[in-house]
Amino acid sequence: MAVRRALKAVLVDLNGTLHIEDAAVPGAQEALKRLRSSSVIVRFVTNTTKESKQDLLERLKKLEFDISEDEIFTSLTAARSLVEQKQVRPMLLVDDRALPDFKGIQTNDPNAVVIGLAPEHFHYQTLNQAFRKKRKGRGKTNSYGL
Repeated sequence: MAVRRALKAVLVDLNGTLHIEDAAVPGAQEALKRLRSSSVIVRFVTNTTKESKQDLLERLKKLEFDISEDEIFTSLTAARSLVEQKQVRPMLLVDDRALPDFKGIQTNDPNAVVIGLAPEHFHYQTLNQAFRKKRKGRGKTNSYGL
């Protein structure tokens, strides 16, 4: 006989599950309330790189979701953590709205590149600058794509 294990936590994707752009998915608030009334831990994840965690949280609060900042894990959160762990100075090729998630990170004389969804930064001049870091003998340049 198979042993049933109690569910301890649930990871909920945000975009497309709770909201689509600036509109809540119908029934999502009620579903989240039911989930929260159970004994499971609920955390929220997203791979968006277009906006800071704070902007995302404000959007969710306007849509009447009861979510706190420490419950959200984004790809920007992961990128910042990796940058801090590796102790690198990244050139940030991310949307300007995502920059607050990198506040306090040293970016002068970059020795790494963090790339997110930022079409305004993807042009010859910026990419050439990113790739030149390695060729100028500044040591190893690391790239971290989101």
